[in-house]
Amino acid sequence: MRFRHIFMVVTVFVLLIFLAACSLQTKEETISSNAESDASRIINFRITWTDYSGRGQAIQKIVDSYNEISESDAFIQLISGDEDEAAIKDVMESDPETVIVLPYRHVQYFGDQGSLMDITEAFADDQELFYREVWDLGTVDGTIYGIPWLGHSMCLLYNKTLLEKAGVDPDSINSLDALVSALDAVEKTTDAKGIGLVGADSNDISWMVNQFIYGFGGQLVGSNGSNVAINSPQSLAALDFYKNVLGNHAQETWVNDTGVEVMNAFRDQQIAFEIQGIWGVTDILKNGAPFEVGVIPLKNIGICAEVGPMMLSIPSNMSESGKQDAIQFIRYMISYDAQNAILNGEYSPEHDTYYPFRTPIRIDMADAPIVKMNPIYQIFIEGFENPSVDVPVPKWQTIKSKYYQTGLHQVMTGELSIEDFLTMIETKGNDILSAS
Repeated sequence: MRFRHIFMVVTVFVLLIFLAACSLQTKEETISSNAESDASRIINFRITWTDYSGRGQAIQKIVDSYNEISESDAFIQLISGDEDEAAIKDVMESDPETVIVLPYRHVQYFGDQGSLMDITEAFADDQELFYREVWDLGTVDGTIYGIPWLGHSMCLLYNKTLLEKAGVDPDSINSLDALVSALDAVEKTTDAKGIGLVGADSNDISWMVNQFIYGFGGQLVGSNGSNVAINSPQSLAALDFYKNVLGNHAQETWVNDTGVEVMNAFRDQQIAFEIQGIWGVTDILKNGAPFEVGVIPLKNIGICAEVGPMMLSIPSNMSESGKQDAIQFIRYMISYDAQNAILNGEYSPEHDTYYPFRTPIRIDMADAPIVKMNPIYQIFIEGFENPSVDVPVPKWQTIKSKYYQTGLHQVMTGELSIEDFLTMIETKGNDILSAS
C-alpha cells in the first residue's frame, strides 16, 4: 500500500508539471496568435535555416521581441529557407512581402539583376555600425541592397593541452614562420599532426585557400572587378605555402578532406590547430570539452579571415507599405539589443545549454554582457575587419563553380601545377567576366 501511495503521489506530481508546461506553451502560442490576429498584414522573414531548428528558434525569440514592441500594424512571421538561388528567386517573385536573409554573394548577384530593392536612402547613415569591408559586400556600384546582420569569420583554433605538451607559447605565434615552428614542435613531442587542411573538391577549399592568397598580397579580381588578377607571384607563393609547407603538417587524408573531416580530426586530438568559425569552439564544448580551445586572430599570422556575412534584403517588387514595415524591422534586427541576442545562441537539448552558432557584425559589441563573459567571442567579431572575400564579384561564383574549386583540388593532388592552374583561371575567368 505504501508503494502504491508513493506511486500515486509521483504520478500526480508529474501530471501537474506536464499540465503547467502545456499551459505555458499554450499561453505563449496565444500571445503570438493574438499579435498575429491584431495585425492587418503579415511580412514574412525568410531565414536560411528551418524555423524549427535550434537556430531557427533562437531567431524566433528575437522576432518575437520585435513583434511585442512594434507599433506597426504588420506582423513579422518567421519562415524556413535555404541558400538555393532558384528558390530565393521564386520567393521574390511569388511572395514579395518578404524580408530575405541572403549570403552576401547572393545580395550582389540579385542586386546586380535588379531583383532587390534599393535601400540606400533608408540605411546610408548606418554604415558606421559596421566595418567598411563588410558593408561594401552588400552594395553594387554604390547602391545598398543588403544590410549586414550576422555571420562568421575564421580564426586559428588550437588545442591548449597539445600546445602545453609541446612547450609552445600561443602568444609567440605571431607569423607564419612562428606557426610552422609550432607545428614542428607539436609533431616532435606528441602523436598529433600540426594543422587541419582541406583539399577536397568542395566549397571549403575555395575559402580556405583564398585566405592565404589575400594574406600574401594577392587578389582574385582587379580593383574594378572586371578582370581576373589571381595569376600573380603573390598567389603563386600562397598556393606553394599552403600545399608544400602546411601540407607536410596536415592530417594524412587532407587532400580529400572537407571542413567536416578537419573538425572531426581536431575533436579527436589528431591535429593541434584548425581554421574554423565560432562553431569550432562550441563543437568541442558540445562533445564533452576533452580539452580547452584557444583562439588566435588570423591577422596575427599574416593571413585574412574568410567571412560569411548574412544580410537582410527586400525584394524590388515589395509594396510601399511593406517596404516601410521591412525597413523598420531591419533597423531593429541591427540594433544593439537584437545583435546582442544573437550571442544567446541556439539551444542544445542533448547538453541542456545554449551555444552561439554565428556572431553579430556590429563593431560595438565588445561591451555587450555576453561578450564580456566570453571574451573569445570578440576575436571572431574583429575578424570582419580584415576579410578574405570568397566571391568578390557576382560572376566569380560561376568561375568558382566551373573551374576554381576543382582546379584547386587538382593542385593539391598534383594533377595540375600551380602555374598551370593560375593561367587557366586567368584565361577562363576573364572569358566569364567579359561575357555580357
